[in-house]
Amino acid sequence: ATKNALRNWSRNRKKRNETGFLTEGTKREFMAEGTKQEFMTEEIKHECKTEDVKQEFMTEETNKNRKKIVLAALNASYVHSNPALYALRRSAYTFLCKKDSTPPQIELAEYTINDRYEDILFDLIEREADVYGFSVYIWNAQLCRQLLEDLRRLYPTGRGRETQKSAALFAGGSEAEARGRESRKAVYLFAGGPEAETHPEQYLTSCDFVMTGPGEYPFSIFCEKMVWEELPGAVFYKDGKLQKVPQAEKARRGFAEEIPFLYDGTEDFEHRIIYYETSRGCPFRCTYCLSSGETGVIFRDMDTVKKELRYFLDRKAALVKFVDRTFNANAAKAREIWDFIRENDNGITGFHFEIGADLLKEEDLALLRQLRPGLIQLEIGIQSTHPKTLEAIRRTADNDRIFRAVTALLENENMALHTDLIVGLPFESYAVFKKSFNDVYALRAHQFQVGFLKVLAGTEMDRKAREYGIICSARPPYTVLETKWITPHEVDRIRRIADMVEIFWNAGLFRHALPYLETLFESPFAMYEALTVYYKEQKGSGALSPRGRGAFLEAFAENAFAKSTPANGSAPAFDLSHLGELLRFDERLHFHPSRKMSARDTFRKKDGTTVTIEFDYTNTHPVTKEAAYRIPESGEEAHSEREA
Repeated sequence: ATKNALRNWSRNRKKRNETGFLTEGTKREFMAEGTKQEFMTEEIKHECKTEDVKQEFMTEETNKNRKKIVLAALNASYVHSNPALYALRRSAYTFLCKKDSTPPQIELAEYTINDRYEDILFDLIEREADVYGFSVYIWNAQLCRQLLEDLRRLYPTGRGRETQKSAALFAGGSEAEARGRESRKAVYLFAGGPEAETHPEQYLTSCDFVMTGPGEYPFSIFCEKMVWEELPGAVFYKDGKLQKVPQAEKARRGFAEEIPFLYDGTEDFEHRIIYYETSRGCPFRCTYCLSSGETGVIFRDMDTVKKELRYFLDRKAALVKFVDRTFNANAAKAREIWDFIRENDNGITGFHFEIGADLLKEEDLALLRQLRPGLIQLEIGIQSTHPKTLEAIRRTADNDRIFRAVTALLENENMALHTDLIVGLPFESYAVFKKSFNDVYALRAHQFQVGFLKVLAGTEMDRKAREYGIICSARPPYTVLETKWITPHEVDRIRRIADMVEIFWNAGLFRHALPYLETLFESPFAMYEALTVYYKEQKGSGALSPRGRGAFLEAFAENAFAKSTPANGSAPAFDLSHLGELLRFDERLHFHPSRKMSARDTFRKKDGTTVTIEFDYTNTHPVTKEAAYRIPESGEEAHSEREA
């Protein structure tokens, strides 16, 4: 982690001088194409007002006296970033500079849950902050709590000697530990995010306070006053009693009216996903979702959204992922944004949206068909196709309309589609889930995710857990283990099936071979059930390389074919050699031999005739990642994948 920090510091040195402010060279970059006035935040403008102000910020004495706040996040992987941290920092700087108040030093520290724990802990210690804040979610909650506990053991709370001593003893420390910390400066610790908000008492054993609700406005006030007793949304102990300060309506409404753009142009997002939101809240009330407790949807001003989208386009960001709960909840706004990115497409930047496919109208479909292949990705939650289950979880979506919309979108082959189901929902047994699986898998979306119910505190699903016989894991992410309708053994069986879907379908390597292999079985679900058993027998829990998966599928098919042949010797209508040719064709589409940029191969068709195909690895499809190919005959043009 320290090496990564040094690497990032070195990489950004050209953009920032040693005091942490933008260099003149970087400021000149903002001047290009008139973007400076649109994207410079109040903090940067305040810095640039006069040379005197700039010098005030840059003096060593001023920097020495400024409080230092470290906002920490533990992301699921390196490609992810945490937008909450960036939003808090930008909002605090903007708020304080408008008041001509010197802002604290705010550092962002992003790690992953796969980093060594000691590397994260000691990197935080070496930063020597006055305040540490953690962004807590179900995937990082245990690590965050452990870090908070260890930081509290090292540093006194600053809340008074008796409180310090009590905190040390309560955290399992000794009086000697409490005395040892008296020589160190006091450090404030706080946590925010969905997991801390729903379980504040668990974090207050180490934290001074927990921040609930939208954090931009409360955090800005905290940066100014460094107290939390009157902070909107703060939860803390006072005189041994739990105190909760009501959330301010301004904290919620400020998203649309006052909160600045969370990025300032100095972030290093190379090979990482950038997150962005144009709305907060969700119009739907799904019983398993934390958003079901929110009231209404707040939309960001459209002119502001377009300016901010242009920022991503001008910087040629690789992928911008919208985190709006249902992006097209307001159909007109969604259409306007899609039209904007179509008109301003730079040929590089892609956008990811989570939508309600049943909300799409014909004019939306017509617009989406016009988009450059690879410009957008759509994530479509279906969750179940069982009517009683959908009613129980308050999913009001029309699945027939969803299926028609997904089919229409896939026909154009210009965007990646992601569909998903949830295992462990009410009234869904193993047999019922099997039908849901077959229904949604038949759509042939590029990604098909089989997820598992997370029973989150504060949701209706949590309140009805006893009624539904739900047993979930005691620790985050609170994954379902059993319900009245599904046993732990069945949950495990589906978990293994989900692994097979991820390895063989979602990898996108066998789009031609898998549909044919499925014909050997009663249904796709039955094929993945058998594949799960065979995989466990052959590989155990071992990994399978992408290039080895084709041979594995061929061996699996031979095994299944032998078992399906009846005693009288009459074989099913399945051609193993044809499957082998399809697997070889799929392999050629994705893997070029000997690193050549083109290849030619001959394949035998099912009718016994042969065809020679030429593959061009310099031209891959933006969505399927398959090489372009053609039949090299006189006068023949390149064929599309579907025509071939």
